[in-house]
Amino acid sequence: MKKILILILFLLFGWAGSTWFIGNETESLLKSYLDNSKKTYAEMGMEANFEIKDYDKSFLKSTAKTVISFSTGDPELDGLFKNIQFNNTITHGPLLWANGKLGFGTAHIHSTLDMEALEPETKKILKRIFADKNPLNSNLTFGINETIDYELMIPRIDIKENMSQLRIKDGIYLSGTMDKSSLIGTVKGTIGAIKINDDGLTLKTAPSTLDIDMQGMIAGQMLGTAHFSTPSIIIKGKALPPLSFGIALSSDAKKEGNEALNSAIKLIASHIEAPIDVSTIKFDLRFKELQIKGLEQLAAIQKDLEQLQSNAFNIEMSEEEQDAAMNKLQNLPNIMLTAIQNIFKQDKTAINLKLDIASQQGNALLNIDTRYRGNGADFTLEELSTNTLATLLNVIKGKIDFSSPKAMIANTPAMFLMPSLIKQGVIAEDSDSYRLNVLFNKNAITLNNKSISVDELSQLLGTLGLGVSQNEAEEAEELNQSELPPTVFEELSKQSTEETAEEREQPIEQEKTE
Repeated sequence: MKKILILILFLLFGWAGSTWFIGNETESLLKSYLDNSKKTYAEMGMEANFEIKDYDKSFLKSTAKTVISFSTGDPELDGLFKNIQFNNTITHGPLLWANGKLGFGTAHIHSTLDMEALEPETKKILKRIFADKNPLNSNLTFGINETIDYELMIPRIDIKENMSQLRIKDGIYLSGTMDKSSLIGTVKGTIGAIKINDDGLTLKTAPSTLDIDMQGMIAGQMLGTAHFSTPSIIIKGKALPPLSFGIALSSDAKKEGNEALNSAIKLIASHIEAPIDVSTIKFDLRFKELQIKGLEQLAAIQKDLEQLQSNAFNIEMSEEEQDAAMNKLQNLPNIMLTAIQNIFKQDKTAINLKLDIASQQGNALLNIDTRYRGNGADFTLEELSTNTLATLLNVIKGKIDFSSPKAMIANTPAMFLMPSLIKQGVIAEDSDSYRLNVLFNKNAITLNNKSISVDELSQLLGTLGLGVSQNEAEEAEELNQSELPPTVFEELSKQSTEETAEEREQPIEQEKTE
């Protein structure tokens, strides 16, 4: 018995010692988590700041407040997302009793939005939207290893403004596991049934599911897989026939070696009930060996554009700052062209699109398969603007295949175009189907087994209303940004500021939540 008591005392002292030690480490643990969150937001192109205050430490538990601010570049939005405060209750490990369960870990943090720290009007609006429930609850469990288990809960949402309404019946629930340092990991979630009413239009969805396995980030692009699905979407309107369908959307992105990226997007619309004879639509878009160097350059350009947009709201810019902004704006097209050229690699980069539309009459199929065959900076802005088609055909090769049962098109508006398209050789036909086949490789073009020139194809597209006339190209070329008056950026700033002020002056009526 004595040995058992000594063992129990040893375990109790060991638990107390580890709890005391972990309790002393939780503040730095929370700070590290917030620092990593800031880095993760930055990688996604968002600026966020995090602050810890009022950290009160005790033996078993600690409390703290965290303050978060987001910067979007829009002063009105920045005002809404500034100094958002959360209350945090921190349970020290290694034994954790959280959410009614006993577990092991370094710490458990339960966070809620601090409603009392909000502006009175913001607090009033949130109470209406969330029916007096706290808008956000989260649980973070820091494991003994390098992972964090998390839960995020947003209750039922009900927003009413004049005659418009948005409702998410059962709220949003997300959970998963992520790495402590990179915050990369998994997300599983459910989104409650959604109902939207707006100006006589009603949209309803069944509960939706989300499943993400995030394995990294490249140039703002998530690596890994994502899947979203909802079994039913119903759209009704006064001037619209009823429409319903289910949706499954998935994406997959992974590195090809150290320099390239492969990605795919798939969309399936099924159980379609509509005035037209379509039961299923399958869309599949694949990118092969997009070069990471160019993608990173495009991501940097996007940040520059966001900064320019942010500056447009700044009425206190000096003349020198306006000139610098205008110079950057004028140079963006050339910089963007270089980035686009750096995305492609000769005979490696490819894009493939497949579309399959099923009906009782059969399937309409479209397949576009292209591959980059150029080499480096092999086209200019001037060439693209003055002779777009010839320039593109000079750097890509591929094919376009289309086929459809005649009966599937017979009762659609496309039927009115068919006689003209057949006469001009764009569409070929047999007894029960229409088809189109295009092969192209360095200005060698075959349309339905007949060779045609670039000029002939350009004229044909112009006849169909799909091309750009020479006059339009010349007019586009004449518009040179360098000829814009130096006050244009100042005027843009003034206009944006006036519009923002007008929007702020317009009262927003909030109806009572049902």
